Amino acid sequence: MRSERVNRLITAIPVLALLAMIVLFSAMDRDDALAQRPTPERIAGAVRNDTEGAEVPEDFEIALLAITDDGVIEQRAALVGPDDPTFEFTDLIHEEGVRYRLAWEYQGVTDSIFLEDEAAPANLPIVIHEATNSLENIRVSAHATIVPTVAGSDRLMGVLDLVTLRNDGDRTFIPDPTNPGFTGLNMVRFSLPEGYQELAVDSVLPQGQLLEIGTGFAMTNPVPPGEHEILYSYAINYSGDSMNFTRSLAFGADEVRVLVPPELGTVVGEGLAKTRTTELGDITYAEYAGSGYEPGFKMNFAIEDLPQPGFFKRMNESIPGGDVVVFGFPFLIAAAMAGLVVYVLATNRRRRLVLAVSPTERMDILQRIVELDERLEAGEIDDIEHRSQRDALTARALAGMEDVTSAI
Repeated sequence: MRSERVNRLITAIPVLALLAMIVLFSAMDRDDALAQRPTPERIAGAVRNDTEGAEVPEDFEIALLAITDDGVIEQRAALVGPDDPTFEFTDLIHEEGVRYRLAWEYQGVTDSIFLEDEAAPANLPIVIHEATNSLENIRVSAHATIVPTVAGSDRLMGVLDLVTLRNDGDRTFIPDPTNPGFTGLNMVRFSLPEGYQELAVDSVLPQGQLLEIGTGFAMTNPVPPGEHEILYSYAINYSGDSMNFTRSLAFGADEVRVLVPPELGTVVGEGLAKTRTTELGDITYAEYAGSGYEPGFKMNFAIEDLPQPGFFKRMNESIPGGDVVVFGFPFLIAAAMAGLVVYVLATNRRRRLVLAVSPTERMDILQRIVELDERLEAGEIDDIEHRSQRDALTARALAGMEDVTSAI
């Protein structure tokens, strides 16, 4: 029974993580940032190769796709080359619901431009780069670890990591699995604590694959020059009142931050100092920061003074060989919000949440759910009364949380 409860609990990081993710990624939501622009009379631009000494290849193809909610209704192509890198499309469809996208592929990397995002569709720069399988120019600008929730009854925490990855070179890094010496060390990779569960990863990088390796995970995604965001989340059990993290900074880090609500714990670690408080959504986090980490540095930090199970559960756990007594199914906040964060992580640039209940009111409701679960665990109410009250609170907390699909 406990296994079922924990499995359901770890399938999501609850609303606090969702709010943090929405705040951190709000700048990425292009569908909400701009209303659809009218279709222009002309789409034009030029292709350039930003790798030193390289040119635009002969017969390089730029595709123009006309898209509606039903899919692609028209596709055209223009060929450019080193002598004439310019392209132009006219005779466009001026009908409501029709959107245009430019797409191209080079050196195994596919990219595109959504025309509704562009203020000057008649003067579009298309930038390409040569490829490399060397990681020498890959660096982490910033790495933020956020702990938005801790379920003390199960000694289980949800963790979000937001990484800004930088390619300082003028070539796109692309892993080469055909190389006989290819290993996980030849990919973009991040370490995770032993025993992590329910890993979910999202990024703005070109498409690739996620590979779980012994120390964490690796990505086959190409990394073009410039900065790119990667967001990943997972759940982890802790023992006692602290959780130790050992992080191998494969690409170094200009800045590392750890954010934890003060009531959930404190951070102790080499090179980390408490700097300020930060608000994400309606939640205030204590922020601990360090800087100047070289590639390969092994960073150790701990989150201490973590929430603990209630008295009855601690007493049961102290019985040698005893099974944990489960008073009903007190899933805490996470069960009410199961699946929401993982779902949004996979589709954050295509969907948004509409909140019919204010964030302040919602957090008050969720706090009441936690208190109700604690009363059940302490034996103050029976399972029938708990379930009845919890269902009513959960329905209220979820009121209006519906997804709105944006057009492709």
